[in-house]
Amino acid sequence: MKTGKILQGLNGIMYGTKNIFLRATTESLQPKWLWFGVTDRCNSRCVYCDIWHKKPTKDVLTPEEIEKTLRDPLFRDVEYILNSGGEPTLRQDLKEIILAEHRALPKARLQLSTNGLLPERVIDVVKFAIQHDIDLSVGTSLDAIGDAYDSIRGVNGNFRKVDWLLHELVALKKEYGYKQTPTFGFTLTDQTLPFLEEVKTYAQKLGVNSLVQWYNQSSFYGNTKKDLTDYNKSMIKAVQSLPYGLLREMWLKWIEEGYPIKFRCFAMYTFCVLKCNGDISPCLSLWDVKVGNVRESSPTTIWHSNEAKKARKIIKKCQGCLNVWGAGWSLECSFYPYLLFYLNHPHNLVKKLTKK
Repeated sequence: MKTGKILQGLNGIMYGTKNIFLRATTESLQPKWLWFGVTDRCNSRCVYCDIWHKKPTKDVLTPEEIEKTLRDPLFRDVEYILNSGGEPTLRQDLKEIILAEHRALPKARLQLSTNGLLPERVIDVVKFAIQHDIDLSVGTSLDAIGDAYDSIRGVNGNFRKVDWLLHELVALKKEYGYKQTPTFGFTLTDQTLPFLEEVKTYAQKLGVNSLVQWYNQSSFYGNTKKDLTDYNKSMIKAVQSLPYGLLREMWLKWIEEGYPIKFRCFAMYTFCVLKCNGDISPCLSLWDVKVGNVRESSPTTIWHSNEAKKARKIIKKCQGCLNVWGAGWSLECSFYPYLLFYLNHPHNLVKKLTKK
């Protein structure tokens, strides 16, 4: 066993206890993570998402407004910013946005989430980040290989571009000492299920990380009427094939037994959403719950407003989700779900403690 991991676990218990107490009794918790919608424009035509059908916001936050927002005391403890969309690379000032975030929060890790349809622009931004010593990682999407992926995403040549992008990011690690390993997300639906093993093999050969994601339905995606997950035996088997862990077990409990996925959610406590128009909302599942706009009030004022209090009441009644970042951040904050999971699965606890 490694003493460091035991100490890490003890720190997690203390951290989780503090967060649970503060969540229940005060509003003093502040964001540690931030999801930022750089734009709501999108150049994909995905079969399971209708963002591209929506009318895009014209008056988006400028780099100067983004920097001013992030310099607010509310965000001083932010360690991670997920830059998403829409498709962020459609912004011509993306490098300025990344630089503005870094200036405001120089210790924060930044991630760029992209569909890979403008791969040269992604590489340009990554090289810019390397030159300015900005900690920037890239995550893209990959739900199939070849023409099948193009069909799912609704754009010819999409796989070829994502494949080129991933190879270039791998090459940057060798050429520039780029520290981040590229990652892609695989959204598990009826359409993508047949390609799961092929995509896993692709990731292993290329030496990149892959993440299989729950099919999230919300007004953010505009897909609340698209039921694309018939949890038959093949789908259950696919989820069972994923790496063992708490989120996977919650997923299986939900689809096999109707087990509720409710847990202590820390949306509007340790993370939130900042939209491209300046609105602050709790998460993607509660996309339509607006607590304020940073052009009208400071983030600190918004965080302690009556609207924010109302949002937290809604969150406490939420039935839960398995959104890969929202659920993951919440479980990390409370820690006890992980502790109970490993205590109930001691073999996996030993494996975790002894893993090199």
